[in-house]
Amino acid sequence: MAKKITQILKNKKVLILILFLLFAVGMIPSYKGAGVEITYIAADSPFKGSLDEGMIIREMQGVKIISLEDYAPIMESIKPNDTVSIVAGKQFYEKTAAVDSANPEQGFIGLRVKEPPKNRLALGLDLQGGARVVLSPITAEGVEFNDTVFDTTTQVLMTRLNAYALKNIVIRQITDIDDNRYIIIEMPGEGSEKVVELVKSVGKFELRILNETVFTGDSIIPPIGLPTQDFQTGQWRVSFTIDNTAAGQLRDSFISKVPESPSTCSSGDECTDGFSCSRGFAGSGMCLPSIEMFLDDQKTFSAPPAQSLYETWKFGEASKNLVVETNSQESAKQVEVVLEAGRLPTQIKSLNIISQDYVDPKLGRDFLRGAVIAGMAAILAVGLVLLVRYRNLKIVIPILFTGVSEVIIILGVASLIKWSIDLPAIAGIIASVGTGVEQQIIITDELLKGINGERWALKKQTKVAFGIIM
Repeated sequence: MAKKITQILKNKKVLILILFLLFAVGMIPSYKGAGVEITYIAADSPFKGSLDEGMIIREMQGVKIISLEDYAPIMESIKPNDTVSIVAGKQFYEKTAAVDSANPEQGFIGLRVKEPPKNRLALGLDLQGGARVVLSPITAEGVEFNDTVFDTTTQVLMTRLNAYALKNIVIRQITDIDDNRYIIIEMPGEGSEKVVELVKSVGKFELRILNETVFTGDSIIPPIGLPTQDFQTGQWRVSFTIDNTAAGQLRDSFISKVPESPSTCSSGDECTDGFSCSRGFAGSGMCLPSIEMFLDDQKTFSAPPAQSLYETWKFGEASKNLVVETNSQESAKQVEVVLEAGRLPTQIKSLNIISQDYVDPKLGRDFLRGAVIAGMAAILAVGLVLLVRYRNLKIVIPILFTGVSEVIIILGVASLIKWSIDLPAIAGIIASVGTGVEQQIIITDELLKGINGERWALKKQTKVAFGIIM
């Protein structure tokens, strides 16, 4: 018996299967260890720009964090102006706690955390809870709803949601048999209840200088220019136009905030908060107020004006036609979409909410438990049927082993590529196991027919089996 097992393990095909299994099993665990995972960092958090979402907090105020039970009492003990120390990602961070607006006696650090997942499987809406909204874009009168408008509207929605640092958002475009187009927005997990309200909002664009709003998205005259590259400087440019009132407000607001003698600079680090180093044609730097773009109160872009534009404003001229320069095409595209997101594309009159639903996380866990039980029951039922049919464990066990191996390999690949596992996916996995077992039954039956014959008979029966499968 031991000799036969050794021969089987030396088979190249078996070795390849074992290697795939080891790889898949190694991909599924998260390896994040003990601690709590940061899921959200508020815009006014003292740790904004230092910590990142997804980091694991291992230690806080000198106390090791194993779970939420360790984290919660420490958070409750933090008072305003306390020094908060955090160890995350093997790095030490220290900031001063702000005042919690909801409870002035409580310190505020603006972090939302959760228990880190035990595995790297990306569970869908059905299995961990979340929100789903189905939208129907309504075009303005006389406007054709083509692919370009459809894609732009979808991208504007994605930018608006990203401005709130919401993670794992899935936006899908679908078209029914009557050629009606819909946008489906799904967000599994915590914080998904925000999605419904966010997609209802128009989207508020603001241009600010030193925290003062100069004009909003209503002052932008469409269309927004496409990102283009200046081949002399290598910079990417996005042009847009504002109305006369906003142009005058921008000039007056900026000039009023510039010191009489702006300091020179070679980098932004030499300027005070709210100011950046603006370069001139000769390469000289000047600390000027930063012009900041906000979408739904979230800063998306910040840069000083060109010195040539500043000189124009000093002489009293107002500029309606503005250009934003960035270092990359990706940044320029982001600026374009943010400007568009201040309002929906002019071709879109409104977004009708066809349906909205919310799956409770507890219900999602019940779905997951039920799906796992159903999968195990399916494998057990297949095993019983095989045992009744063949009455030989030497035949049944390899067939079941191969079927279970398929499931493990699928889950390992899903963990690697972040493929979302939801109820339809689980149904597909169970179906794939069923078809795999069916193929093995065909091969087994054909081989048993020629098991007592010559070697050529076995090869013939194998060919017949693969012919049937094909």
